[in-house]
Amino acid sequence: MQTGRQSRLEIGADLGLSLVVNLVAQGLFYGALATAGRSLTFAAMVLGLAVPRRYVLRRLFNAAVAPGTRQSRWHSWLEVLTDTAVALVLTVVLQRLWYGAAATVTTAGGVTLALYALTLGRRYALRRVFDAWQARQAGLPPYGPPWSSDLS
Repeated sequence: MQTGRQSRLEIGADLGLSLVVNLVAQGLFYGALATAGRSLTFAAMVLGLAVPRRYVLRRLFNAAVAPGTRQSRWHSWLEVLTDTAVALVLTVVLQRLWYGAAATVTTAGGVTLALYALTLGRRYALRRVFDAWQARQAGLPPYGPPWSSDLS
C-alpha cells in the first residue's frame, strides 16, 4: 500500500507536468485571448482543484488494495479513468467561465481532449512508477498481476 507521503509526491510530480501542458494548450487553442494572467489563473484553478480531487481519489482507490499487495494494472487504469472523467466535466465548465463565448463546444472540447489525452498516458506512467517504488520498498515482486479484474 502506498504511503501518504508517496501519494503526495506522485500528485506533486504530476502537478508540475500538468502546469506546463495546460499553459501550452491554452496558447495553442485560444491564441491572443490566452493572456498570461488569464492562462495562469485558469491553470491555477484547474490544477488547484486537481490536487485535492486526485489525492482523495488516490486514497480511496488505495483503500481497495489489500495490505501487502500491489494495485493491479487494471485498477491503475480504473483509477485514472475515473479521475479523468470528473476532470473533463470540470475543465469544460471552467473554460466557459474563463473564456466566455470563445469557449465554444469545439474549442473547449479540443483543449479538454488534448489535455486529457496527454493526461491519461502521463498519469498511468506516473502511477506505475510510484507503484513500483512502493513495491520495492515493501519487498514485493516487480510486477502485479496483469490485467487482474480483482479490485480488492
